Amino acid sequence: MKTILLLITLIMASLAVSSCTNDESDTDFEFLSPDEEQQAALKTEQENVN
Repeated sequence: MKTILLLITLIMASLAVSSCTNDESDTDFEFLSPDEEQQAALKTEQENVN
């Protein structure tokens, strides 16, 4: 019984480790200025009204 639980634990741990991604090449961030942020908020607000 302990070996089965150990195998299940190892399988779950390997799935958790393999599912983690670390895309180091994707370092581009989208920086919004306050004006752009306000325009985006107004646009979404107008879409919600319609």
